Amino acid sequence: MEEQEIKKVDILIVDDDRLSLELAGKILEKDFQIASVGSGQEALAFLEEQEPKLILMDLHMPDMDGRETMQRIQEREEWRKIPVIILTADAKPETEEACFAMGATDFIAKPFVPVIMRNRISRAVELYTLRWELESRLAEKTRLVERVSLNSIMVIANTIDAKDTYTSGHSLRVAKCSEAIARRLGWSEGEVRNLHYIALLHDIGKIGVPDSILNKPSRLTAEEFSLIKKHPVIGHEILKDIRMIKGVAEGAYYHHERYDGKGYPNGLKGEEIPFYARIIGIADAYDAMTSNRIYRTKLPTEKVIAEFERCAGTQFDPMLARVFVEMLKEGFYIPAQSRREYDSTNPEEINMAEESSALLSKILTEYGAGKGTVDFLTGLNNRRYGEERVTSLIREGHKGVFVILDIDNFKDVNDAYGHLMGDKVLKLMASALSANMPDTDVVCRMGGDEFVLFLCDVELKREIEEKIRQIRDAFTENMKDEKCREMVSISAGISLCPRDGRNFSTLYNNADKALYHVKRNGKNSVHFFSPVGMDQEQSKVQTDLDNIRHILEGRMDQAEGIYKVHYDEFKNLYTYLSRCVKRKGQSVQMVLFTLKSGNSGYVDKSIFEEAMSALEVAIAYSLRMVDVGSRYSSVQYLVILVDTNIENGKKVAERVTGQFYRIYSGSGITLSYDIQTLQVEGMRGAEEAKTED
Repeated sequence: MEEQEIKKVDILIVDDDRLSLELAGKILEKDFQIASVGSGQEALAFLEEQEPKLILMDLHMPDMDGRETMQRIQEREEWRKIPVIILTADAKPETEEACFAMGATDFIAKPFVPVIMRNRISRAVELYTLRWELESRLAEKTRLVERVSLNSIMVIANTIDAKDTYTSGHSLRVAKCSEAIARRLGWSEGEVRNLHYIALLHDIGKIGVPDSILNKPSRLTAEEFSLIKKHPVIGHEILKDIRMIKGVAEGAYYHHERYDGKGYPNGLKGEEIPFYARIIGIADAYDAMTSNRIYRTKLPTEKVIAEFERCAGTQFDPMLARVFVEMLKEGFYIPAQSRREYDSTNPEEINMAEESSALLSKILTEYGAGKGTVDFLTGLNNRRYGEERVTSLIREGHKGVFVILDIDNFKDVNDAYGHLMGDKVLKLMASALSANMPDTDVVCRMGGDEFVLFLCDVELKREIEEKIRQIRDAFTENMKDEKCREMVSISAGISLCPRDGRNFSTLYNNADKALYHVKRNGKNSVHFFSPVGMDQEQSKVQTDLDNIRHILEGRMDQAEGIYKVHYDEFKNLYTYLSRCVKRKGQSVQMVLFTLKSGNSGYVDKSIFEEAMSALEVAIAYSLRMVDVGSRYSSVQYLVILVDTNIENGKKVAERVTGQFYRIYSGSGITLSYDIQTLQVEGMRGAEEAKTED
């Protein structure tokens, strides 16, 4: 056996009959390196030391016969691929059938016929050698592809981090921290490696967030924060078809969920959140707390530990938080400038990695620079894509139909139900368009509640009208469960290419004129552009503009009381006042007045409108000219009280409430308010600092 272990064995012969062993050895020894054992146990012990190219095994042996030995061989993945030829004097067909069922490659009857035995064994060894070489080449190519792919992943991660000035190296540090936690939990190296790559790409959705928001040095507005909160959804969309890394899309989607259900985007709770996403959430928060930001320096270890202990069971999985705190107390630390060491010396790999990395870097850098073509609220293409694609189709000689679709009364939805409902309406409209527009046509969101279609090579009016009917029906179906369904409808203006224009701009302007005609004549309809009659429409527009100009030029705001504005203007004034507070240190209060009904059943809209009118009068009577107010919804009114502390703000709110009950003559409606000091500290809130990276 010592001599056999030194040499690489081609064939292992297993037989308890010494004569058979000697005979088989003499037949094969000229062409192959032979090893012989006398039992199944000895055969298994031999396989633990080295792997032959072929096993010749007697079927009938004491203690462990050929069948049991075959079964043991089949149980081990690394042995299962070794071909086994059964040696037996039992030539019954059922015996051969049983041997093949056990996994045998061939069957040689005793007594041996040397020529037949050599030919069968030579062919089996040759096939094994060929398969081994092919598998080795395939494994090497697979490893090469994986290494190149993983280098490409690194490029993606680095490109994402490069978008945010304050989080350089963030993705790699989160990956290293995640894998350290997984090792502490006893995961296998394969599972640890997979988690590492999931964590590397957890923030890929930030590629769809404007750089101006990612790099904003001051506190984010509510709208900006809502855009930040979309990055898990964007990441999931980008990664959902990736199969190489198990769970990568879910890691991006769920890493901002909280254990108490107060996270985003879905508000999952506890063990509803995938385990690896809970690990990444801890690593993500750890890197946020231990990295310098423009609004604060990194936290010392004792404060980081205190924060994880405080948030265990709320923001973080309590078991994982406990494990991580133990690691921190033992000295765990991820250097701020962590880098992945590139250990390949394969020139082919280096060239492939550089090419794929350069390509990915170019694509993602352009995307991150604001040149993307996707509107991430709706998932449709944006105006840039629409203009370029329509222009390209026209240059290629295609005719077509240019359609502007507009959601009627969209502003009223925002006013009555809030802007989150407005966003949902836009998404439902996008869903209706996606379901009814073939890939050959163009569909994009122009902005606001306006969408553009280009129906390629469609000319018949009935086809155009049928397509728009399908879209409108689908939108109506999507809206059937929404409270605002009766408020909205769709208007459409249409121009034809080349009759009404040969470029995007002309077609858009003419379709817009047709849409204006629909809006002036009751909405919820479709109109084709026609030069006849449009001039009169334009003169009406000009008259309207003249009237507006005269009104604006002659307007002097001499009214007493609060400065009343629309909600969009209110947001701009809020930003302006925030700057004033930051510069001058003024105390500013925000008050939200809310009308409520004591009746749990249906309350007519006119009752709330009457109460809101009374509230507006009470506010105008009670507040100063420097204060600002706006309707937030049909039952809520927002007010900013300038240069007022919290105590005086409450007195003003109580004065408004008293005036309201004196003015409002109806019943069943109550008025409540919430008040909050406008805080401007030049930084994001503590909670955002923990979870926003």
